[in-house]
Amino acid sequence: MNRYILGIVGALVLVGCKTTPTEQYQGLQLTEAELLSKKWENLERFPPLYPIEDARAGKEGCASVEYVITPDNEIKDIKIVSSTSKHFAKQAKLNVKKWKWSALPKNIIQEPIKTSTQFQFCLETGDGHCSEISAIKNNQCIGDDVIYSTGYRIKRGG
Repeated sequence: MNRYILGIVGALVLVGCKTTPTEQYQGLQLTEAELLSKKWENLERFPPLYPIEDARAGKEGCASVEYVITPDNEIKDIKIVSSTSKHFAKQAKLNVKKWKWSALPKNIIQEPIKTSTQFQFCLETGDGHCSEISAIKNNQCIGDDVIYSTGYRIKRGG
């Protein structure tokens, strides 16, 4: 009976450790605009998909994401710093993971680096441009490394 209880307690401790957020990189200082430096020029980055919910609502906004890049080009500790919509936040977070990290050579960096990217979501104005006024108004998100995602208004058929 004691072995059975000990086994359950041991399993719970292991599961608890597995779900605890990593504190390994907590003390890292943010390196602003790291991905704009020459060593990352071969990283294939692309904008996130515009969330359908926000396109239907005619909503524009932003999301800023912090994350750690390891020497093995793994992305750790992705965290939303600010966002004007939970949908923008979700797309920004997913997008950072989808960039072509594995296509890069290992050890571009020797130590883990914490950096951030700002994603601006704007709707097409009809003349081939997003509303610059909207992007300026969306100053809730910060960061010098900015990726723009252009969406199109979705109207329900009637």
